[in-house]
Amino acid sequence: MNCMGIRYGDEMIIVDAGMGFPEETPFGVDISIPNFEFLEEYRDDITALVLTHGHEDHIGALAYLLRKFNIPVYGSRFTLALAEKRLEEFDMMNEVLLHRVEARDVVDIGSFKVEFIHASHSLVDCFSLAITTPLGTVIHTGDYKIDDTPVIGMPYDLKSLKRYGDAGVLALLADSTNATVPGRTPSEQAVIPAFEEIFEQAEGRIFVSTFSSSLHRLQIVFDVAKMFGRKVCVLGRSMQKNVEIGDDQGLLQIDHGDLVSIGDSRALNDDEIVYLVTGSQGEMRAALWNLATGVYKGLEIDTGDTVILSARIIPGNEKGISRLIGHLYKRGANIIEEKRRLIHVSGHASQEDIKIMVETARPKYLVPIHGEYRMLFRHKEYVKNHVAGYSDENIILIENGEVLEFDEHGARVAEKRELYKTFIDEESSEEIEYDVVRERKKLAYGGAASLVVSIDRSTGEVAGEPQIEFQGVAGVDPSNGFAADARAAMSHAVAAMKREHIADRAFLKEALRIALKRFIQKELRTKPVIVTTIVDV
Repeated sequence: MNCMGIRYGDEMIIVDAGMGFPEETPFGVDISIPNFEFLEEYRDDITALVLTHGHEDHIGALAYLLRKFNIPVYGSRFTLALAEKRLEEFDMMNEVLLHRVEARDVVDIGSFKVEFIHASHSLVDCFSLAITTPLGTVIHTGDYKIDDTPVIGMPYDLKSLKRYGDAGVLALLADSTNATVPGRTPSEQAVIPAFEEIFEQAEGRIFVSTFSSSLHRLQIVFDVAKMFGRKVCVLGRSMQKNVEIGDDQGLLQIDHGDLVSIGDSRALNDDEIVYLVTGSQGEMRAALWNLATGVYKGLEIDTGDTVILSARIIPGNEKGISRLIGHLYKRGANIIEEKRRLIHVSGHASQEDIKIMVETARPKYLVPIHGEYRMLFRHKEYVKNHVAGYSDENIILIENGEVLEFDEHGARVAEKRELYKTFIDEESSEEIEYDVVRERKKLAYGGAASLVVSIDRSTGEVAGEPQIEFQGVAGVDPSNGFAADARAAMSHAVAAMKREHIADRAFLKEALRIALKRFIQKELRTKPVIVTTIVDV
């Protein structure tokens, strides 16, 4: 959920607006985004949103932010192409001003002067940002690695970075994702030999699943498929969308006839087709899962097929991927993961890349960002031990919600804000409050009990026995008589009430809810959600 505000005086720019994958996914929550309420006090100060690149953890909350704050957006052609697709889904294209920028462009945004520095990453058209303020220059690396031989585009623009380093950099805000990994991160080109070997050895159909935004990897698949006389069929909505965008913008080099439809693919021999599919993280709605379970448009994975999982496992997705692989093995597929062959490389800077970044920018202060706290800490320790001139005094660790302040006297954490998540409902894509998710958790763990009491309108007395239904409450069984005991307990609770209390509907509802709650806790030691209804008859 990457999102950072950079403020000077009474002007603020926002860098990125990303989404995340919360632990609450079993409760109908698909994604989470930052709760942007903390920006409300700066509403009149915010002047622009600047995007470093198009990964979902950097642009996934774009529409939700722009619904609250009508500000212009700056980004590269591919980043904005992805952003436009997202805004179209929310019917917001006509409401947002998008500014397309290219590497080395310099944009004046109020007191800020922003230069877009070309960065190499697992995605294309990525930027580091050189943000010049009246107090000094802040470099925000975005996601990066120092890739000397990317498949698409140019290497990281160290020349522009050095120009700022020579002039003086106040602070470097630097990606920490791979700060625990020694050496250099391999180039995107490093996976090509393994792909060529696999394609040469495979006799049946080949299915390749990778991140749909990784155009470098997609280009490799198209190139190697062509080398071995195979056509490519793209399956999965996000994969089809990104291949279309990459082709339209000339970022992907796809020869006419290399792409075939799913219908045409069925007419080809097994050794003449490659399927490029979504679902590398075991997502149950994605193409690979449906292929593995035999429910994808009459197409399914079978004995003799080769499945290449060309992606890292995002933490939290291990169980889903394990289940996916189990289904693939049951179908007789040959599965190739990154642990077995070099079919995936990271898009993030390892320790030697970090050293190059710091030595080139030579900031007065280093601020590790983008990673869990252990990664930020290892980033700090590595630089202290391997780059001259850095110590605890000029490497600053900050956590989510902390405000880092620079002035002529130095740098300090000025305050800590309490930040919250906003959850996005799977079905409607609308925001839902945490209280709703918490209620869903209660329902999932404790079940629900509904209590209905009828009151005679003419006499004010209870009419008949209270009715109770249980859904998913452990310990309730038709044969054990618990439901009858609960009804009897509620009848006794009503009988003990004064007439004026029965006449007060709000009091009656709450009193009965508490009475039933206590009875269930005493007898079953569980806490279901209890809904009480009063009916006039």
